[in-house]
Amino acid sequence: MRFRRLVLLLGTLGLITISPHASFVIAQEGSKLIVDSRFDIVDAPSQAELVQQVVDFPPDAWTSPHSHGGQAINLVLEGEITLRQGGVDKRHTAGQSWTDSTGQVHAAGNTGSGKARLLTNFLLPKEVKQTTVEGTSQLQPSVTYEARFPIPTLTADAEIRQQAIALEPGWRESKGYGGFVANIVVDGELRFTINGSEKSYKGGEAWSARAGLPVNGENLSSNGARIFTTYLLPKGASLSVTPGPVDPKISDNTTQANDLGSVWLWPTLTIALLAVITAAGATLLRRSRAR
Repeated sequence: MRFRRLVLLLGTLGLITISPHASFVIAQEGSKLIVDSRFDIVDAPSQAELVQQVVDFPPDAWTSPHSHGGQAINLVLEGEITLRQGGVDKRHTAGQSWTDSTGQVHAAGNTGSGKARLLTNFLLPKEVKQTTVEGTSQLQPSVTYEARFPIPTLTADAEIRQQAIALEPGWRESKGYGGFVANIVVDGELRFTINGSEKSYKGGEAWSARAGLPVNGENLSSNGARIFTTYLLPKGASLSVTPGPVDPKISDNTTQANDLGSVWLWPTLTIALLAVITAAGATLLRRSRAR
């Protein structure tokens, strides 16, 4: 309480300046902001789907060179990730972020000594291919969790905010959101009541909510939890607002995330599988002709 009063006093005196894209968070009781990023959304009205991914990189793992059909936003949760683009490498450590433009060919890899974890969002127009592979890689990262959400029409000046938040045992929260919000539980188990519908969510399970709907969350377990949250907001909107009443016209928007735990780029796996099938077919054909 004293800290909040001090912040208000310093702000009144003009001793604190907050830029439009600065992250300024007073942590709620029982929660801790781990990492945070914020970017403007490119071509906001054309976006139709949000794809959230939690991607794990073993040491020396690299994606294949590739491009995306929409804007991609990346935030390093653990370890370090190097972005390779146009022959230039740029290292990003935990808490740092970057965005990939549509059609931009690049690759990302773990150049650190330990495991790295990346939180990624794709903003995709309708019926656009998410990823186009442009090359190969011997050791791929793996998509541990993935969830897809249809998103409402965005304003032309919309922005995206990514956060990973640690939630202690006993954490409770009641709020509404200033824009569309999507979540994947990374670790632990949490209970949420979203627009009057209650459900428990374990690692890899996901949900979303529209702006202003009432959302109550709690951690009833004896263990901590982590959640990956993505906000799609009108420019300058607050992350949280006073929640409105339950809207019976809006059904529960829970999404079951895919617990993939496998190679990162499915096209790479598909190509390899087709090659094996083709080779096996050719072998059988040669044997039948020999007979």
